[in-house]
Amino acid sequence: MEHREFLGRAHLEAQSLEAWVAAGWLVRGRAGEGQHFTEADVARAQLIHDLQRDLGVNEEGIGVILDLIDQLHGMRRTLGHLLSAIHAQPDDVRERLIVSAQQVILQHHAEPNRQTTGGKEQGS
Repeated sequence: MEHREFLGRAHLEAQSLEAWVAAGWLVRGRAGEGQHFTEADVARAQLIHDLQRDLGVNEEGIGVILDLIDQLHGMRRTLGHLLSAIHAQPDDVRERLIVSAQQVILQHHAEPNRQTTGGKEQGS
């Protein structure tokens, strides 16, 4: 969507948009000669509004939250690719991978909870 439509849909003023782009919270896409935004950008702008206005999160906190959300989406995308690759394997290979993954998960859950304090593990 074009710049003006995005501002209306995101309930955002041009000045705020420029600040959010400068902060790296939103990224303009390019479509031909003009700049465009997506539905995901509208949702991200609404999230930023919620964090600022409803929850009182400061600018530094918003940056951290958005970075964590981006990392989570990246991990989900990577996991989706991994699952596609696993499903493309022959049945015997897929079964071995599933069994191996289940064993790792069970081992992880069987370990005692370890807390980290000051960079050192406690309970070791």
